[in-house]
Amino acid sequence: MEMATAGFVGLLPPSVNEMYVYTTRGPRPSAKMKKFKSAASSEILKQLDFNQEPLLKDVAYKLHLDFYMPSLFNKGYPKKAKTKYKRRDVTNLVKVFEDLICDVYGIDDSQFLEVTLKKRHGPKYDKVGVTYRIEQIEDLNIDQ
Repeated sequence: MEMATAGFVGLLPPSVNEMYVYTTRGPRPSAKMKKFKSAASSEILKQLDFNQEPLLKDVAYKLHLDFYMPSLFNKGYPKKAKTKYKRRDVTNLVKVFEDLICDVYGIDDSQFLEVTLKKRHGPKYDKVGVTYRIEQIEDLNIDQ
């Protein structure tokens, strides 16, 4: 696989409960979600390497996402907390980042044929946010 592009967004999206406002016309992005998307898009745009080949339409890609959380662990475990790990579910955040990356790079999220995801303890790495890496899939083993 050939490296396509990579970057870091030093923010995390709002929790799933704060992403949308539900109206009679259906769910709409909340003010927190709009603010996050604007700030995260700006961070990605600042990191773009205009000397690099752009991502192409109709090409298959693999997306790697590493979520660096403020903390993975519940402080009161095992005495006060029932679980060792905090309940922030990052699988709910994958779609947010797919959409964000696709908006900035001008591709469609259907081009991500593989997605890998890791949740990491941010303080160990001295960061909170999301690292992303997009690789072109050279050898597609897909039955057509």
